Amino acid sequence: MHLNQMSWLRKVCRTFIITAVAGLAQFACADSETAAAWGPSIGTTAPLLSALDQDGKQQNLASLSSTNGLLFVFNRSVDW
Repeated sequence: MHLNQMSWLRKVCRTFIITAVAGLAQFACADSETAAAWGPSIGTTAPLLSALDQDGKQQNLASLSSTNGLLFVFNRSVDW
């Protein structure tokens, strides 16, 4: 294949992938009743979590926080 043909093929593939993802994105939404009934609501205070770290030491939100604070991300399951 010539270099121009490969470049053109890459552009076609990239366009196809972007179009497919954009087209499927409209179906990627959760039922609002199901989403509202599952997990903590937005703005809810985080529960007191604690677990053992890789060294076997008990850690919690207070022990992990520093003067810069702590970023803790709750991620919902992909299976809504």
